[in-house]
Amino acid sequence: MQHKHGISPRMEHYSCMVTLLGRAGKLDDAYDIINQMPFEPDGCIWGSLLGSCRVHGNVVLAEPENASNYVLLSNIYAYKKMWDGVNRLRDMMKTVGLKKEKGCSWIEIKNKVHMLLAGDSSNPMMAAITEKQ
Repeated sequence: MQHKHGISPRMEHYSCMVTLLGRAGKLDDAYDIINQMPFEPDGCIWGSLLGSCRVHGNVVLAEPENASNYVLLSNIYAYKKMWDGVNRLRDMMKTVGLKKEKGCSWIEIKNKVHMLLAGDSSNPMMAAITEKQ
């Protein structure tokens, strides 16, 4: 990409590669890309890797860094019927006061970005955003 087209990879490009490799089950390759990035990985990158760890049942790479990752890791343990791990993670979350944030999405309408939180209908543009054509 950089050599052939002169485009420097951004975080979004790395995130796509991590997602693609993770979905293909190449979790070690995805982790290597994260470690070779020229900048610090963000929550999206780690979340993508953790989501792939859940799909492929890889408990070793699933290292939580935020509440969502604890929940995903807990789900991995549950899928593998590792109930001690599930209970340990949930206890850890309670101990350190972590709670999973509500899901959110962003949508751009007329060059303005609107954030939507799960279960929140207070956005003044909600009717326009959810309107079906």
